[in-house]
Amino acid sequence: MSDQGRPYAGASREEREYARREQLVAAGISLFGTQGYRAATVGAVCQEAGLNKRYFYESFATLEDLLCEVYERVVADLRGSVLAGGGDDPSRVLHGFMAGFLTWAQANPVMARVHLFEVLGVSERVDELYRSHGRTIGDELASRLSATVTGPQLTAGQQRVLGDVLIGAGLQMAVDWVISEYQPPRDELLNEIDATLGWVLAAGLAALG
Repeated sequence: MSDQGRPYAGASREEREYARREQLVAAGISLFGTQGYRAATVGAVCQEAGLNKRYFYESFATLEDLLCEVYERVVADLRGSVLAGGGDDPSRVLHGFMAGFLTWAQANPVMARVHLFEVLGVSERVDELYRSHGRTIGDELASRLSATVTGPQLTAGQQRVLGDVLIGAGLQMAVDWVISEYQPPRDELLNEIDATLGWVLAAGLAALG
């Protein structure tokens, strides 16, 4: 049997490498979401993971590579929350999106810091990853909204604009709420958001006659 597949302590080489990678990702989430990405080092990540540096470079070439993987995990977790809600009318779809976002941010402050603050302005590569995920979630949210509306549908370009607007607004509200230490309370803020969106929807319908 080759060394590549030889079991060690009941695990194959591939399984051990995977386990070490997962330890590094978990350490990255913890450090980037508490101390901050710019304050972190490869050594600090390895210490948090309980591994030496050679195992870091077994999985990642740079600290930025780890950040990208960490961000992929964070966004996957966030996406499951913000797109979990249903609804057969626009107000319920939007409520589900914002309720999911705020609930996730408060329940996962470490990951929320990574998403809302630590990935911003790191590099063009990370910026594009950030925009790409925002567009993907925005497109799906806009599609859900479109499905609740009868009559003329948005063009692809208009749907893209709608997705960008919704994601941008959601991010800004979440950032403000986290910075203000989750004040006002979640339900109070959601009531304000629902009332505001209700006004916007009513104004839009009135404008259409």
